Amino acid sequence: MGLTKSQFWLLGIFAAILVLTILSYDTLVQNESISADSMEKNKVAPERSPSFMMRLLPISGVTNRDVLLDISENSTKHINGSVVIPYTSFTRSAGLLKSVPEISKILGDAGISSNNSLVVYGECMPCGGGPALATYVYWMMKCLGHENIKILDGTIEDWSRAGILTTNKSAVRPITKYTSKFTSEFIASYQYVKSDKAQIVDARPSREFNTSSIPGAMNIPYDSVLDNRSIKSETALRNVFYRLDRNRPVVVFTDTGIKASVMWFALELMGYEAKLYSWQDWLINQIPADNVSA
Repeated sequence: MGLTKSQFWLLGIFAAILVLTILSYDTLVQNESISADSMEKNKVAPERSPSFMMRLLPISGVTNRDVLLDISENSTKHINGSVVIPYTSFTRSAGLLKSVPEISKILGDAGISSNNSLVVYGECMPCGGGPALATYVYWMMKCLGHENIKILDGTIEDWSRAGILTTNKSAVRPITKYTSKFTSEFIASYQYVKSDKAQIVDARPSREFNTSSIPGAMNIPYDSVLDNRSIKSETALRNVFYRLDRNRPVVVFTDTGIKASVMWFALELMGYEAKLYSWQDWLINQIPADNVSA
């Protein structure tokens, strides 16, 4: 049966409306996608003072005088020109750091000297990401007496989004000698923790703190200084540390100290005198001497 003239026109109008609806939907989805991409690329970075950026270096602050050190484990994407030394190279099987001579040799063999301007970056993605490994290696280098060292304020993804070259290879530098000047300034001993000279911060999750902790410790979980895998702004950190007395030193600990290093670094940024400790060391010292095997 043929269509009447009026039916033909109605069918044409319906088809036109359907096409316009589809086109409008596609445009909306595309615009939403572009908007999401733009928001990701233009995330507002936390405010950073000049003193902050002396330790937490923005991507734009990296120069060709800096030696970039990627300490990620099993990473296949690095900032172009980086020296790659996975953080596990510095530790033993139990997670404890190797000796000063061993670490110095690793650094020297990789072409890093104590005079280099060092910028540390990298994450442990199986651990959920975040700067804990970078802050731990930063703390380790400070214990070695390395003065000119910073942490990159950003990830390899941030670097890629900035349109700067990345690679899957480590830079090869001439072997040199790393001369350490070890200091215990940033390390808390068991006796120091017991002395009541410092404020003790348990940076483990609340559930672990509520199970058992060092007597007198306050709980400030290490991730409270982070915002989306980055160190929070100075204003936010002041709110995190409001219970701490700036005129007294602080000892911060987690199980091995690796995650506590994030908070230790944040305390350093905020001008506190801070030392790192581990829950494991506390537990070992609770065992009676006559029960410890030789």
